[in-house]
Amino acid sequence: MSHRAVTLITSRSAASLILGRARKQTARHPVRARLEQGRIMLNPTSGRLRNAALTVAFAALAGCSGPTPAPPPVAPLDAAQAAARTQVPLTRPVALDKPGVIADMEFDLPPHSSTAAPRLMIGLRIQDKDVGRLMEYSDVVVREGLPAQVRLERLVDRSLGDVVLVRTSRDMRQDMPVAGDGRVPGVTTSSVDDGMLRGAGLIDDQLHYQELKFVHADGLSTGRYRLTIRLEEDRPTLRTRPAELLVAYSYLAK
Repeated sequence: MSHRAVTLITSRSAASLILGRARKQTARHPVRARLEQGRIMLNPTSGRLRNAALTVAFAALAGCSGPTPAPPPVAPLDAAQAAARTQVPLTRPVALDKPGVIADMEFDLPPHSSTAAPRLMIGLRIQDKDVGRLMEYSDVVVREGLPAQVRLERLVDRSLGDVVLVRTSRDMRQDMPVAGDGRVPGVTTSSVDDGMLRGAGLIDDQLHYQELKFVHADGLSTGRYRLTIRLEEDRPTLRTRPAELLVAYSYLAK
């Protein structure tokens, strides 16, 4: 056999050996082998399946972390049900035209909600289906003055302790402590936390409301309280319109 033939056979054997090793290497590490060859042949079918699986997984995660559904609306209480409430917020029907006691009651004060301020508003609420009439009547009540005596006491171990009350000046520019006799010259416009009122069934969406404040108290502890309010003068112009006593947390301004 010639030297050229031996060289050819040897070259073919070496090539076969290298090719066999390359095939084994590809079988064991297909991606690395393709990288070494300078190209990667991706399987489009498996890629689409993988993308679809990721899409389903992300959708499931989004569903799990979605917003909590809003609670169902609370139906408004009728007059008897509202009058039976002894926990803030609460309302009571009152007449404003004659002097005398319009409130002498005990109630429970719960913690305020996240949308309410830690300020307890004691005053009145008027209502009407017509916003214009409501605003006109609100102006009349504020203008009349409606002087009153207001006293709030906290019940602790069967004893009563006076709570410091604050009133707002008629021009709405300053707050001042109420004197020891509890006298206030009238009411000023105010606002309370609608969320707690709505949750208690004390809001009817068919009506518009305006809150009017005698006094407020800040930072009260939860517990049992006693409230008394006495009107001091006749107000015949307020005879024909109904009103409610309102005890509620103030609205938390953002």
